[in-house]
Amino acid sequence: MGSTEGVVDMTHWVKPAIPRKFAILACLLALVGIFLVQTTATKEKHPHYEQQVLAAQIMEQSLGVLREARFEKGLPIDRELDPNATGLIGDEFTVITTSIGNLEAKRTSTNPSFAALLVRLFHEAGLEPGASVAIGASGSFPGLILATLAACEVMEVEPLLFYSVGASMYGANIPEFTFIDMLHALHESGMLPYEILAVSLGSDNDRGDGMFLPESQGIMMEIAVSSQAPLIFAEDNAQSIKERLALYLQYNNLRLPDLFVNIGGASPNMGNTNASLQFPSGLVETMSLATDSPERGLIFEYLELGVPVIHLLNIRDLALKSGITIDPIPFPPVGSEDVYYVTKHNKWLIWGSAIMVIGIFVIGRRQKEFAQRS
Repeated sequence: MGSTEGVVDMTHWVKPAIPRKFAILACLLALVGIFLVQTTATKEKHPHYEQQVLAAQIMEQSLGVLREARFEKGLPIDRELDPNATGLIGDEFTVITTSIGNLEAKRTSTNPSFAALLVRLFHEAGLEPGASVAIGASGSFPGLILATLAACEVMEVEPLLFYSVGASMYGANIPEFTFIDMLHALHESGMLPYEILAVSLGSDNDRGDGMFLPESQGIMMEIAVSSQAPLIFAEDNAQSIKERLALYLQYNNLRLPDLFVNIGGASPNMGNTNASLQFPSGLVETMSLATDSPERGLIFEYLELGVPVIHLLNIRDLALKSGITIDPIPFPPVGSEDVYYVTKHNKWLIWGSAIMVIGIFVIGRRQKEFAQRS
């Protein structure tokens, strides 16, 4: 055994602030208080519950329109991939598939409750009727584009939608049924009055570069041109970001939008830097700008300009923290999930527990001081 000579015994310097029995009692009271606060919590409808329900109903009805539109095009729905028959789930791989995709995330994002979430986030961002919402979306999550537009319709805000044709696996990657076709069907049915204001190819450099098949870029170009929307075909991501910023200003009467929504992983929108991968999902109003790269993406550009951002990616994380079921079959009834509710805790119980715990510490401290003087 080693020698203990020279080792200073510090135990006599470390003295508890209060007697041990009081510390134990305070801990027990704190635990009981936490238990009571949690078990007595109640759920109440969100202040904008009616708007949330209406947006979810619009999305739900839109799914019916898109289901029929897909059948009319002779495109069957694979019930193994799309058990809720939304019509929004694409194939594993097509000529316009840009990257891998998670099927669970894609199916989760088709839940109409995401429209309710967007209403909630719009209100948290302070949007009022007449506000403008710049939307940058790839084809990877057509359900989230639909949810965002349904929320815009209910809240009477103006969407400025820019769309990239490319899509990851199981997204809107069927060349005959991209979100361009979906929105056209919804417009024709009178369900949603919106149009795509600008379109790009997506994938590398936002130009359809780096695709798996040599014919992909040409097919994506044909799809983009068929939209009859202005084409963004810049020399690289940095230039695409600049063009998008200018176009959003042009479409918004030279005013900054009141909110920017990114849907999916198109590099001009979310950036092409390591900082982009750390950007949290949901509503982001302020954060440290970890990069000044010209390819940092519109999410960083708009934050620096004081425009709040809603980042719709990392769907599992977003659903869990928002109270939306992961990959439900069938979808829960509209208005039933936690996203439509807020949790209320008994404030008197919280304060009472805190005061009791503090009181125990004060009594214990005074008793110790009295004992030391005696």
